[in-house]
Amino acid sequence: QESRVQSSDRHFVVHNYNDHSREKSSDYPMLHSDGDFTRSCEGGDDSSKRRGPRGGVSVPFPTKLHVMLSKVEEEGLGHVVSWQPHGRCFAVHDPKAFVENIMPKYFRQSKLTSFQRQLNLYGFCRLTSGTDRGAYYHELFP
Repeated sequence: QESRVQSSDRHFVVHNYNDHSREKSSDYPMLHSDGDFTRSCEGGDDSSKRRGPRGGVSVPFPTKLHVMLSKVEEEGLGHVVSWQPHGRCFAVHDPKAFVENIMPKYFRQSKLTSFQRQLNLYGFCRLTSGTDRGAYYHELFP
């Protein structure tokens, strides 16, 4: 017996864009005006007792991503990866050039699939329809 997908079995992703640009950073304790995502992860008085690195990463992925997206235009690489005109999502326009020229400079990954996995781990959604098809979106990013 063949199993067929019926139209009632299909799943649709709802893309809700919320413009957080006018909200105060105090509304989101993980976001700080100076771009430091790590401050809220530091402990109180216990953090001063620690010595040396305790694993983890020195710069979180979302911070690296934001820095990269801010600098690619200055470097003339906006044709490879850039914010969409409305500024709510970004797109990789040339995956091969992105892997060869941009990823080694800003990220430790060397494969596009690893970069995409990081995006998924941090809750980014890949848009699957409309004019932003193929772009990545996160409600609280940038």
